[in-house]
Amino acid sequence: MRKRLAICLFICSLAALWVPIRAAAPQAAGSATSIRKPKLIIMLVIDQFRYDYLLRFRPEFVQGGFNLLLGGANFVDCRYDYATTATCPGHATLATGAYGNLNGIIGNDWYEPALHKEVYCAADPGVQLVGAPSGTGMSPHYLTASTFGDELRLASGLKSRVVSISWKDRAAIMLGGHMPSAVYWADPRTAHFITSTYYTSALPYWVKVFNAHDPAKEYCGEPWRALPETPGVGGKILHPAATAPGEPCPSPKFSVHLPSTPFANEMELKFAEAAILNDRLGHGPATDLLAISLSANDYIGHGYGPYSPEVADATLRTDRYLAAFFRRVDELVGLDNVWITLSADHGVAPTPAFILEHHLGPGRLDPKPVKEAIEQALAKTFGPGNWIADFGEFYINLNHPALKEHHISVAHAEEVVAEAAMSAPTIRAAYTRTQFLNGQLPNTPLARKAANSYNPTRSGDVFLIPQPFAVITGGMTGTSHGTPWNYDAQVPLVFWGKAFKPGTYTTPVQPINLASTLAAALGITQPSAAQGKPLSQILK
Repeated sequence: MRKRLAICLFICSLAALWVPIRAAAPQAAGSATSIRKPKLIIMLVIDQFRYDYLLRFRPEFVQGGFNLLLGGANFVDCRYDYATTATCPGHATLATGAYGNLNGIIGNDWYEPALHKEVYCAADPGVQLVGAPSGTGMSPHYLTASTFGDELRLASGLKSRVVSISWKDRAAIMLGGHMPSAVYWADPRTAHFITSTYYTSALPYWVKVFNAHDPAKEYCGEPWRALPETPGVGGKILHPAATAPGEPCPSPKFSVHLPSTPFANEMELKFAEAAILNDRLGHGPATDLLAISLSANDYIGHGYGPYSPEVADATLRTDRYLAAFFRRVDELVGLDNVWITLSADHGVAPTPAFILEHHLGPGRLDPKPVKEAIEQALAKTFGPGNWIADFGEFYINLNHPALKEHHISVAHAEEVVAEAAMSAPTIRAAYTRTQFLNGQLPNTPLARKAANSYNPTRSGDVFLIPQPFAVITGGMTGTSHGTPWNYDAQVPLVFWGKAFKPGTYTTPVQPINLASTLAAALGITQPSAAQGKPLSQILK
């Protein structure tokens, strides 16, 4: 009896110990997800926005714009680890957490051998535009990976709403992903916001009303005058009005001109406000996503360069437009209920004139001598013939049928092209398709960046990388991007909201970490091809 009683007491004591252990488990799990999920996430991308703009112009920023975001988790060493730093690949990378080798977007356009022509990254002949009288249909047809927005929708049983907005079609489409609620971009002929039948058969009533008021008309006849705070040119007229007195406006001419001024950013953010209000973003049963890509900074940067008064003024105006936009978000949703991220699709090189003036490098890269050297080498090796199918911005595509007809090895032709390209003083590296596919690339950071850009189903036969400060542009005063060098690759990466620990972080990171960090913070599946890792050091 005593033995049986002792056994019962022992079992009861174990049970008494077991109960608190089981009860404690949910508390431990709960503490890891104690941060309330936001009602709205705003994924803000500024097209062609170098990280140093946040430092150079910060003394002139107002409260509530960039200064608001810089009060969050700010990574000061964020760089793309791929080579094709252009608009479409950059936005696809931010959305998917993957580079073009996995998400399929290797450039703004690329050569398609089966079609014998270049294809545009967002073009889709199977759909039509909605809200525009004519033009090529657009969709994420070429995007081969899911986006953060796609995973957000899937995790919520399609209750989360995902809306993506940009002046540029390719920017809005890549951020929106495969299954957004809505995607809008500007018709360059009218400055009206449009979409395609991939997303809807008709524009919502509120979009029609917004367009009917011709918001671009507000800027007709107005010169671009620098803000008083703009360094060196405060208050001066940077560019006269694009329309003459009495000229109809907005006209197609003015609509094309508008995105080359910072006023397009203000108009785009007003449209984003209307989207929040009319689609009731942040007021649904699940977390919503609003992706915004501001395009005007890119047009301005291309035209005048990163050290121009135009870029300075555009940055300060963007800061003030964002401050007004965030105040409106606070009124409509409450900033306590919002997470905001900030990044860019790429940076930009100085203008060739600036580069030469300051002895930084070759300046302008003229593709013509490079192409001529390659054609001469092919003719010398294989005889006269049409050996090149396409000479693109990043890739050279060989004429495979012609090579086959003359029993010429493609690998041999690739070597001839690469060697000839490297003979040009403005070319730093040339890698062949054979090297990519057979794992024969050199073990260097530059080759790794090229590999992250290379997609076997879409990339060409030879991949070219220019020398630093060798810019492919039509003149000496304009500029461009598209290289692996840091002036093109370094961009902001900022997370703002209650889930993120504020601070300045010097850890080297990449833009592919953005989607992964948001997915981890929400506890949802990573995008299908995500290569980035969650930045756990900033997660509360």
